[in-house]
Amino acid sequence: MENRTIKFGILSILVSIVISSSLFADSSPILNKGKKWQIGYYEGGPYSDYTDTMRTLIKALIEFGWIKSQKLPEIDEDVTKPYWGWLSQCSSHYLSFKVENSYSANWDEQKRIKNQKAIIESLQNNKIDLVLAMGTWAGQDLAHNKHDVPVVVLSTSDPIRAGIIKSIDNSGYNHVTARVDPRRYVRQIRMFHRIVGFKTLGVAYENTSDGHIYSAIDEIQKVSKERGFRVIMCNVLDTTSDHKKSDASCIRCYKQLAQQVDAIYITALTCVDRRIKEIVKIFRKYKTPSFSMIGSKFVKKGLLLSISSDSGYNEIGKYYADKIARILNGTKPIELKQEFEDPLDIAVNSETARQIGFDVPKSILTIATEIYEK
Repeated sequence: MENRTIKFGILSILVSIVISSSLFADSSPILNKGKKWQIGYYEGGPYSDYTDTMRTLIKALIEFGWIKSQKLPEIDEDVTKPYWGWLSQCSSHYLSFKVENSYSANWDEQKRIKNQKAIIESLQNNKIDLVLAMGTWAGQDLAHNKHDVPVVVLSTSDPIRAGIIKSIDNSGYNHVTARVDPRRYVRQIRMFHRIVGFKTLGVAYENTSDGHIYSAIDEIQKVSKERGFRVIMCNVLDTTSDHKKSDASCIRCYKQLAQQVDAIYITALTCVDRRIKEIVKIFRKYKTPSFSMIGSKFVKKGLLLSISSDSGYNEIGKYYADKIARILNGTKPIELKQEFEDPLDIAVNSETARQIGFDVPKSILTIATEIYEK
């Protein structure tokens, strides 16, 4: 009996080791038949959320051993092809990030058409082994059957409604995978309403099909009916290379809204990246509570509330890095889990609350993950 128990114990340990090794092997660093994997990057244009996504993805790839541990510069703004120059020079035994394998249209429709043609040609000629498709434009341009190279779609507001993937459980293409959190904006708006109790909510958005998705207009309308508040919207020009014109429309909208509504929901607009300081001054002047769809980087700069990026971005970076690792180890993108929810940890700017005369509930301050005093 004792020998049988010992044998069973040894067998259990061996099985555990085999299972653990198998799981680790699914994402452990490997070469592509003795050569480095050629990674590509494709974006519609610069956006600070892309910068944050790339930074946390790279940190996770370093943690997982795909890139050698080295100091990563901190970039906190919208830059074209964020970190790609650094990646092209970084030390990695497994991955190659060539400058010529990166594309940005700078939010120009004509350049977008040229870029799509160029990258599809590279994919068809086997010059790239995996593409990071950053944002909705990128996902839309690469999620099709004109090629069969793995595509990991990152930083999209709603990849299903944008036509990038078929559903939460099925991307629709063997070589495509995206991240889905279908209820994130509904959760945010409900949270914002619960904290502030507004009767009118202002939203600046671009009145295009993609603009509705970027700004979660359907989700806002859904919660407004559910909670009984009114939505006042203002149209901006955002996906354009004419930043001067875009910024002017953005500032005009936020000045107008701040004088009309009880609170404002700040959506995914590139003009907010560029003019956040001025926008914060407007909200403080008119004592308007605000909530950032994107995360706490804008709370740090003066908006009142958002979800905590500190807790969210790092986990999302690991989620994307794990996907990349598993694909390079042989898993089909379509087989990977696409649903990954943002944590609902809260970020608060207490100085903004003081300046606009808003008394943040103590229960919120108690559970807040990030509190900014300045």
